[in-house]
Amino acid sequence: MEVTIMRRIIDHFGQSILEMSKEDIKKDPTHPVVRFYDDDELIGVFSIETGNILYDNDMADYDVRFAKKEIARNRENFLETWDDYVKGIANA
Repeated sequence: MEVTIMRRIIDHFGQSILEMSKEDIKKDPTHPVVRFYDDDELIGVFSIETGNILYDNDMADYDVRFAKKEIARNRENFLETWDDYVKGIANA
């Protein structure tokens, strides 16, 4: 009887985060942007309104596709949050 041993291969993929920065909001409240981090390293900045890349620190094609897809999916929420922060800053 032949016994097959299966080996588990576990790959650890980095953590990707889309984040709005109060610094960006204060700097230019009329142009909403989101920062894209991979493993705590800033690799891109995107326009929330258009999804266009404003800053690219050697992003891979799959990083760009992922970020654009998430921005499109959450655009309304991002813009609403951006507006809330802008209003908060204006009233502070």
